Amino acid sequence: MRIDIWSDVVCPWCWIGKHRFQRGVALMGADAPDVDIHYHAFQLDPDAGPDPVPLREAYRAKFGGDARTEQILSQTQQTGRAEGLPFDFDRGQVRANTLQAHRLMWLAAREGDAEAAAEALFRAHFAEGRNLADPDTLVAAGTQAGLDEARIRAFLASDEGLAEVGEQLAQARQLGITAVPSFVIDGRYLIQGAQPPEAIADILGRIAAEQAAPAASQGEGCGPDGCEV
Repeated sequence: MRIDIWSDVVCPWCWIGKHRFQRGVALMGADAPDVDIHYHAFQLDPDAGPDPVPLREAYRAKFGGDARTEQILSQTQQTGRAEGLPFDFDRGQVRANTLQAHRLMWLAAREGDAEAAAEALFRAHFAEGRNLADPDTLVAAGTQAGLDEARIRAFLASDEGLAEVGEQLAQARQLGITAVPSFVIDGRYLIQGAQPPEAIADILGRIAAEQAAPAASQGEGCGPDGCEV
């Protein structure tokens, strides 16, 4: 079962959703399908400039003041920690453009471990407060994904992968993806948001059952939580 995941590495619900999806597959036990996961770029804030801005400052401008900002960060942190993820919004997180981080993900998918790269980038931002536009942060994440430091630095200094990442961003628009995380199953079914593991297991089970049904029954959808793309 092919799983195409559109996400952004500064989206807290993408990190939460990633782990909930993995738990949902695990809940299926022996009935779990073999999943072939592919990560794709999505930018929540494509207009973020090259200079980092304190996250709380950016949130105050976006959501309208300190009280709302602290409410959002507190609730998100509590949810993440309940999933076993070390969210810590007191580590000096910054608003930064994620294009270079997505390029690193593209490289890791071809020459390293994209799963490890994603995890390293999420952890760097949400648990360590590191700037995901900083080359040193990207090098550290890339080496955790099995990439060579010299290769990463040369890659970041080039335009390699830029067009391909642009194609991923364009494909998200073509598919009508406007929020992340978005999980596209076998190019046909869309699961949006950080769904509970039990819901993920149920949806995947119904998709697997539909795919195993006679050809005449194909294309009927899998219920309200999954839809054709």
